[in-house]
Amino acid sequence: MSAGPLFSAIIPTYNRAGYLAHAVSSALDQTLPGGGRPEVVVVDDESTDSTPEVAASFGERIMYIRQPNRREGAARNAGAARARGTFFAFLDSDDYWLPGKLAGDLARFEQPDRPALVYSRGCNVDPFDRTIGVRRLANPQGDVFWSLAREAFMPMSSVAVRAEAFRACGGFVEDRDLSGTADWELWLRLAARWRVGFVEQTATCIRVHDRNMSADPSYMERAMLAGVRHALDDPVVGARARGREQFIRACMYVTIALNACANGRRDRAWPWLARGFVSWPPQVFDPRFCGAVARAVAGPVLSSRRRHAVHA
Repeated sequence: MSAGPLFSAIIPTYNRAGYLAHAVSSALDQTLPGGGRPEVVVVDDESTDSTPEVAASFGERIMYIRQPNRREGAARNAGAARARGTFFAFLDSDDYWLPGKLAGDLARFEQPDRPALVYSRGCNVDPFDRTIGVRRLANPQGDVFWSLAREAFMPMSSVAVRAEAFRACGGFVEDRDLSGTADWELWLRLAARWRVGFVEQTATCIRVHDRNMSADPSYMERAMLAGVRHALDDPVVGARARGREQFIRACMYVTIALNACANGRRDRAWPWLARGFVSWPPQVFDPRFCGAVARAVAGPVLSSRRRHAVHA
């Protein structure tokens, strides 16, 4: 019996036929030491567009699974259940990887601290693959539990996880209300248990378009609140967070406010900033909270400058 692949690239998709081929090709083109290639698993969450035809064009080069619509957490779990890799790398179907991404992940997994999860930087691109800019977020490693509780800094499509750790944690929570922040919730459970590694590379391209889930503030509010609720229900997370549960909630309120500002809804940001302050008053000294307040005050100016920079 031949050994399984080192990596399984798991790609959930729903009505992304126009982007799917690029995502799949970017995964198939990854090379690993010794000339190995990843296994590519596409999970179609009951798309109504030409997604099945796009997937079929790759023939036996990929594993294609179609399931009733249950959102991306359930789709990722379905892919993981069939995947044979030692590591699972997750790629959203509107994103793509640059050459060398998985090789960089593997090198970090093999370092002496043997992290359970690795992540790297993401580069935002527009629907036509034009670079918008590299995401400037924190990149801690080791015990990142409290850093991750404060801010979701791991771009989804940059993350790879040891399959054994993924299974030990039970995978993604399959709650439809959690759609949009199911990744952060799982990463927090993993970080509560094991070390996390950062890979010094920018090999994940994250597509920014008007159909991103984060573009709907009300949708993301529900998802983010569900994420905190599920995370704190986990016994290991609950034990680590004991006495500081309100800090985690307050940080998520700031995240909700930042998302509202990013979508031009300053009116939605202020109540969440107020809740963040009431829940954890020391937030007022956190640069992230102060930055959210500044965006809520100067939102139109910042948004105008951002649009000008993108289209210049």
